[in-house]
Amino acid sequence: MPQPSWSLNRRTFLRGTGLTLALPWLEAMASAAPSTPKPKRFCAFFFGNGVSLTKPTDPTSDWNWFPRTEGADYKFTRSLETLSDHRKDLTIFGQLSHPSSRQLVGHNTGDVWLSGADIRQNLNNSVSIDQLIAREYGRHTRIPSLVLSSNGGTGMKSRATTISFDQQGRAIPAESNPKSIFERLFEKPAEVDRDARARVLASGRKRVDFLMEDARSLRGQLGRLDQQRLDEFLSSLNEVESRLNRAQDWLGKAMPDVDRSKINLEVSQKGPTDYIRTMMDLIVLAFETDTTRVATYQISSEDGHGICDRFPGILNFGKHGGHHGLSHSNPSKESSWGEYDRYLAEQFAYFLTRLSAIREGETRVLDRTLAMFGSGTSSTHNARNYPTVLAGGKDFGIRHGQYIKAREERPLGDLFVTMLQRLDFPVRKFADNAGEFSEIV
Repeated sequence: MPQPSWSLNRRTFLRGTGLTLALPWLEAMASAAPSTPKPKRFCAFFFGNGVSLTKPTDPTSDWNWFPRTEGADYKFTRSLETLSDHRKDLTIFGQLSHPSSRQLVGHNTGDVWLSGADIRQNLNNSVSIDQLIAREYGRHTRIPSLVLSSNGGTGMKSRATTISFDQQGRAIPAESNPKSIFERLFEKPAEVDRDARARVLASGRKRVDFLMEDARSLRGQLGRLDQQRLDEFLSSLNEVESRLNRAQDWLGKAMPDVDRSKINLEVSQKGPTDYIRTMMDLIVLAFETDTTRVATYQISSEDGHGICDRFPGILNFGKHGGHHGLSHSNPSKESSWGEYDRYLAEQFAYFLTRLSAIREGETRVLDRTLAMFGSGTSSTHNARNYPTVLAGGKDFGIRHGQYIKAREERPLGDLFVTMLQRLDFPVRKFADNAGEFSEIV
């Protein structure tokens, strides 16, 4: 059937005066949806050091992070009540953790929050769920995934400043400079820069091809252990080649037109609220323009590492020497830790509000995004009962509006596998899962 003259494909471009712009989602694109399905997305927000936990009899009991009652009739505690406007779009989980991490010092779990790897013997990680998704989704976008953190870089093993790990379990450096992130995502290179980059990419591909051919010819001359090491090297080269090919493919394509004045890029970690929200705004813009479909943001790291540890002090949440010091306070006697938990939940609520306001046809971007928010410890050194919130995904058949608390510690991998299946990955195993999370689908 011929396409009606008023029907537009999502990949339609506007051309004129030498400018090429990719169109945003328009109602006239709706009839083209079968051939250009709306994207599915995943993002995760991590904070270190656990949360405030209190007893019902404590004077500060209202500041317990987890609700006191289960099911659909749960009541938000003061720590989470800033999320109340999104009640129908989220689920709170209790008693989830990675089995291999339960005996670890709690500060190690930021490394494995999204991977579930067993790092007890040698600290070797495995692929994180975001990068598993990005390997497939990244074929359709300019940027395979957006890896962000307030500290930037990778940190060190067991105290990573990133929550994303590649196929070989290597830490992926996180970006922390909003202006640089914006420019990489949306700034159009000058013609001379684009030509120079094209030459560099072509040269890089030739070198990788040469290295791969040379390495493969060497393989038959090696012992089993060396062959294994060489295979790991070849796998790394495959990743490099894939990135080079993707960069070359996208080099000549139009970049999205984004109004730079509508996002505050003149921020720093010295102003935590503006900084965190700008980082979230960048993810929203990247999703809205389909520049990427996968993003992670480590809001704060573990064990007092980096500038993000100073956020509570800058914001006047207690006087305990930063986030790590705050997590060693006594939540049964004072509410400072719970108040900072509330602050972090408020930032996640801001992100959900932003995604809810953007529409793709008849749906919201939030309805086609799975957004995780949580930590890898319940309290400072306890790597169990991870505070976990999952939001979005209505279009994927996700049912929200409840607090689900397992009777005994349950693998977080059960939730991961369920999410992967809703994102069209036909998997049965990931992160030591024991099953699936039928309660939310």
